[in-house]
Amino acid sequence: MLNEYFCMLEEWKKLPAYKLETRIDSFVGFALPGVLEELLYVKAQLIIPELPLRVGTIYPEREDTASANRSYKVDFYARCADGQNLFIEFISDSSSRREEQDEYLQIASELGMENIINGILALFSATPFKNKYKYLLDTLVKGGVLGMDRRSYIGDIAIKVIYLQPLRLPTDGQKEVIDFNQVADALRSRYGSWDLMVRFAESLETWVMADA
Repeated sequence: MLNEYFCMLEEWKKLPAYKLETRIDSFVGFALPGVLEELLYVKAQLIIPELPLRVGTIYPEREDTASANRSYKVDFYARCADGQNLFIEFISDSSSRREEQDEYLQIASELGMENIINGILALFSATPFKNKYKYLLDTLVKGGVLGMDRRSYIGDIAIKVIYLQPLRLPTDGQKEVIDFNQVADALRSRYGSWDLMVRFAESLETWVMADA
């Protein structure tokens, strides 16, 4: 059944409107600590999916607009044991990268993590969905990013943006890219006895060929 499941994903990915990223993000997130350790030699002590980036923080000119307390999302935020902050974007089609996405991630990396966290605190103050943001803040406390007061930022402010995508593009320049072949090799090395991850690695390699 496992093989049939991934064969289905491989077929569905060929369809024009199918959003693969949202179907397999849990596999990626679960394996991400091992992949980062294998390929970047860093130990992730915290992984948070869909970290919100406050629009008014990224674009101060929108501060007095209705969009200020909306947010962009980072696919995965990783806080590493050495203090590094990683923003990781998972993209199943290399050509689907958006200029807007590259822009707000670049701005976020220049603003630094303390400003990003202050933006999250502002979202918490503004949102009616307090419980989910309270859980996010509590998770950041447990991960050593925030102090016990849930306001004081801890650690290095620098942010590194990393793209997980099928292939490096000629337009990627100096961007940090981990391609799917590298991820597949890391999965086999780290999780070689786990059929799920071994089969996932095969699909990643299939998507590389489809993207070429």
